[in-house]
Amino acid sequence: MSYIDWLNTPTGRALLREEGARVRPALESIFGDQYLQIGAWGSDEFPQYARTKRAAVVGAGGGDGVDIVMASNCLGIANDSIDIVLLPHVLEAHEDPHGVLRELNRVLRSDGHIVILGFNPVSFWGLRHLLSRRRFPPGLQRLISEYRLRDWLHLLNFSVDHSSFHYFPAPVLRRSRRLRKRRAPGNRVTDAYRKHDLVRRTNRFFRAVRLSISAAFQVWRQHAPFASCYMLVARKAMYTVTPIKATWRPRRQLVGGLVNPSTRNVA
Repeated sequence: MSYIDWLNTPTGRALLREEGARVRPALESIFGDQYLQIGAWGSDEFPQYARTKRAAVVGAGGGDGVDIVMASNCLGIANDSIDIVLLPHVLEAHEDPHGVLRELNRVLRSDGHIVILGFNPVSFWGLRHLLSRRRFPPGLQRLISEYRLRDWLHLLNFSVDHSSFHYFPAPVLRRSRRLRKRRAPGNRVTDAYRKHDLVRRTNRFFRAVRLSISAAFQVWRQHAPFASCYMLVARKAMYTVTPIKATWRPRRQLVGGLVNPSTRNVA
């Protein structure tokens, strides 16, 4: 199963909704001319939140939502030309994550922003990733911790402006189920549908209770170390060069002068 098919499952769609709720306020608070997204993960949802004049999605292969096909660690983009870059689970799927970050450092303008989405290896999703031999979620080679990613960004002169953890459901792959059409009362299908409707209403009630409880622990949820995913917003540091004029100092003068011998004066 590819990650595109995995994102079409109920588990993938729920994760995209949660990430969209996190990415939207981050992108809406950043303004500029050029927005660039690396990878087709959420390409139908994330670009609409960018407050830029132009937006493009770069992918290694063609597909829906991909505007430009090129390698992530070798972008055919001019230096200092992009204002915002979004990396949704790209570093975890690429063989050379350091090369991707160095390439983004090249194309980003001074004071440009980079938004990175990643899976937390110290979580149940990280444990599922190890037990499935790196096949859940599909396409990921390694999980990078938020602490290690901070270290990589600091080496490239990035300053981290925001970092938060999110998404707490269990790493269970849920597949969509279609109910059959209703039939006459007393039929097994109708009884099954009624039971499903009762379960759905019960789940809706407990979901409302869960949302009210989660609102009370919103601060804790943002910094929970065992959350499944994290979002990190970093800014490229801008160093201004201040010209310093050379200070001209007067020549040091010798104290006094040379004294002629007394015999010469007499002569």
